[in-house]
Amino acid sequence: MKTLKLFGTLALAALFSTSAMADFDFDVQGQISAVDDKNKTITLAGPGGQLVIKVLPYTEIKGDDCGPFGQDIYGSFKDLTPGKYVKVEAVPYGGYNAYSANNAQAINPATGLPKDGQLIAKEIEWNCMPRAY
Repeated sequence: MKTLKLFGTLALAALFSTSAMADFDFDVQGQISAVDDKNKTITLAGPGGQLVIKVLPYTEIKGDDCGPFGQDIYGSFKDLTPGKYVKVEAVPYGGYNAYSANNAQAINPATGLPKDGQLIAKEIEWNCMPRAY
């Protein structure tokens, strides 16, 4: 019985800590304007200007509805080409610690983004659909 209570407590703590950290990532959408293969970064062009995003080895890169029967396909850095419209789930450089009280000066309160604009991609996704033109 004690084991069951302990397991339940740990599961509940994990659930709450995961939901608390979920607020620190956000989605960025835009068209890839440049790809830097040496530094493994992509540059997104959007209405607010240019945004450079670092791609790490464990970043999930996938095409939505690209496979047979509408399945997702998983890609690699070489699939990120200029002109492709992507949705990036990103976190600030330094991870969740960027939002700690010690680093409060690093975040722009108006946008919620890091002042130096450094972001790391957790997931990059594009849609496989016909283009408008």
